[in-house]
Amino acid sequence: MPQHPPYEPFPGSTFFRPGTRSPIIAAMAERLIAEGCAHYRRTGGPTPEWNEAHRKSYASWQRKLGFHGKDADGYPGRTTWDQLHVPNSGSQPPSSSPVPTQQPH
Repeated sequence: MPQHPPYEPFPGSTFFRPGTRSPIIAAMAERLIAEGCAHYRRTGGPTPEWNEAHRKSYASWQRKLGFHGKDADGYPGRTTWDQLHVPNSGSQPPSSSPVPTQQPH
């Protein structure tokens, strides 16, 4: 059986769009909560579907790392994703996801 890396690889910037549902998003939310960057109170808690609460929470994470303006827009990029250390869920992004791309933030 192949070994998975300990942290979830960056799934690509186009992965994070409304309607994307994945255990990767749920794992990301748990890490954002652990880092004190959660904005899930009004939504009843995080879900595995990308939504505005995830975007706001991720923007808090980006600001915590010192990013500002368009670099703290709430959409994950490779640099901030790698620093979040999202545990590997052993799953793959949904098959409808485009090929991952890199972003600076």
